[in-house]
Amino acid sequence: MEIAALVVSLLALAVSGVVSLRQLRLSQHANALPVVVDLFQEHRGVRLAQARTFVHEELPGYDLDGGLAGLPDEGRDLVRELAWYYDNLGVLVAHGVVDIEPVSGYLGGSVISVWEHMEPLVRAERTRRAQNTLPDPGRWQVYFENLYHLVRETPAEQARAQAPLWRLSD
Repeated sequence: MEIAALVVSLLALAVSGVVSLRQLRLSQHANALPVVVDLFQEHRGVRLAQARTFVHEELPGYDLDGGLAGLPDEGRDLVRELAWYYDNLGVLVAHGVVDIEPVSGYLGGSVISVWEHMEPLVRAERTRRAQNTLPDPGRWQVYFENLYHLVRETPAEQARAQAPLWRLSD
């Protein structure tokens, strides 16, 4: 009788633990959902679309050795906004607020192509900041750079294929 009570107690404890973990995961998703929706909506917005167009079509035509200072005012503003967007997104991913899979599945191609176009500018800007003795110059856009590497490790196709309800083949 005591063994049966012990088994039932252990089983109840195990079920309680599983339910608690599931509840914790659902709670984390519920907290992250508004953030993810807002971020995806902002990415689709006119301003960031203009910024992506500038980065892909016009940025390669500029001498990037001077960092942001080598860009015209409007281009500099667009590049900053886009870089800060991805840097902020990278913060949320790196600190576990948002999972990499939906970010990579939805924005992965954009993260990769924008970083690859902007990397020379970012490196030059870090150098410029170091020469101006700005604090922590190597950290500028480090979360964006990290996000790029995370997306490369979990490509969009893989992220989508791992989604429980994904049925299309890429």
